[in-house]
Amino acid sequence: MKAVATRVLLLLLVVCMIIPFASCANGDKTGAEESGKGQTEAQTDAYFPEVEKTNYNRDFTAIYCSDIFRKGYYFVTEEDREVGNDLNDRLYERMMKIKDYLGVDIIPKDGGSYLEYSADVKRCCTTGDNEYQLLMTHVYIDVASMISSGYFLDFQDFDSINLDGSYWNRNLMEDLSVNDAMYCGYNDFCLSNVYLLAFNKDMMKNYLPALDSDLYTMVRNKQWTLSKMIEVASMVSEDNGDGKWDEKDTYGFGGLQWVPLISFMTSSDIKLVDKDDTTGELYVAPLVDNQNKYLSVVEQLVAFNKTNSCYMYFHDVPADKRINLTSNRLLFEMVNNFDLIQYKEESVKVGVLPYPLYDSQQENYMTLNWNGLLTVPNTNVDDMDMVSDVLEMLAFWSDPVKESFYETLLGAKIADAPEDVEMLNIIWNSQVSDLGLVFSSAAKSMDPLLYAIPNFVHNGTTDVSSLFKKNTDTAEKALNKLFE
Repeated sequence: MKAVATRVLLLLLVVCMIIPFASCANGDKTGAEESGKGQTEAQTDAYFPEVEKTNYNRDFTAIYCSDIFRKGYYFVTEEDREVGNDLNDRLYERMMKIKDYLGVDIIPKDGGSYLEYSADVKRCCTTGDNEYQLLMTHVYIDVASMISSGYFLDFQDFDSINLDGSYWNRNLMEDLSVNDAMYCGYNDFCLSNVYLLAFNKDMMKNYLPALDSDLYTMVRNKQWTLSKMIEVASMVSEDNGDGKWDEKDTYGFGGLQWVPLISFMTSSDIKLVDKDDTTGELYVAPLVDNQNKYLSVVEQLVAFNKTNSCYMYFHDVPADKRINLTSNRLLFEMVNNFDLIQYKEESVKVGVLPYPLYDSQQENYMTLNWNGLLTVPNTNVDDMDMVSDVLEMLAFWSDPVKESFYETLLGAKIADAPEDVEMLNIIWNSQVSDLGLVFSSAAKSMDPLLYAIPNFVHNGTTDVSSLFKKNTDTAEKALNKLFE
């Protein structure tokens, strides 16, 4: 019975995910409804997207940055397939559908880390070799340089791709467009990659009497703000008796003192880079549009990190020395949604929450999208139809994969709690991107701006103005050169 209930809740979560992305991509439209095909019909094996059945008898090679597009979540080969593993089965079925309908073998290739993944594609784009049909990028490394070098094709030039379909996120793609060209693609094939706040439910029970309402109600009522998060986490601070504050003590808040902290800027509705509505020019936004808010976020996080309620570690702390929720000595933890899988076999009950609003006046929760992007190397002119058909079908046939993905990460540990399904829906429904993140490698001066909050927290400083004065001009020039 519990397994059935879990499956029902997971299906509910997938449905909730489909609807928000449809809304985000197309306003009030959905791709299935516009083409006269209802959602139920779209889920049956008898239905195919508007792609003509053919036999290309060709390979489709996708090279990916393994730091972002994690192994085992997007492709499975015959050799690596574990039969009976639901995620492997769904990935394999998607590949076989495409092979049977288009005569295309999908060949995944691990391009390596962010330092390695783009080298082969750059070589092919320089020499004209047609080795790769898809490059799945890092979040930002090399994205700007490859766009400015003309290495990618425009998704709008692919006839089979229905960018108005609910399974494509046209809104995000338009945000990242360069002179109206969509070089960066994002759709349901791209599984959610975001940071969220996980919390220890058992520990939370001890502190509920001191709160006006439970955490889920706070989120629903828009009372879940940055100051409220710090207030709740500050209730937890306990030395084990040795007089030293280290990994043996109990804390209210923790996580890696680096990338996850960047998401607090987005959750506070602050963009690193924005476009001028009149001229279309890019500019570094925090000290133009939200100077006081940005400074407030920095000051609150820096001050909180100095308290005994906060345990944030840096990269040099070994994994076995880091505190996480499973120790029952940490109330909140900043985690990537992929990392929720670590709690599945633990006895600790884990809940999930979105990053907080800046204040209760903020209209919506906002979650920074940390996905890499889909790009097509500019060597595939003779493969345009094949590439177009495969990309459309990879996106369209991703619902079963997504469902299995959520179950793999969450299982009964989280998804058997309706409140956490509701929170996950809020998190994934509120995904936004930031040009400052995706194009941050356009100039060296962008990197310190992107990582400003982690650096401030790590160094214990709040000298915001000098940092932005030092880097803003060169960053804006580099970004606008990209768009020129």
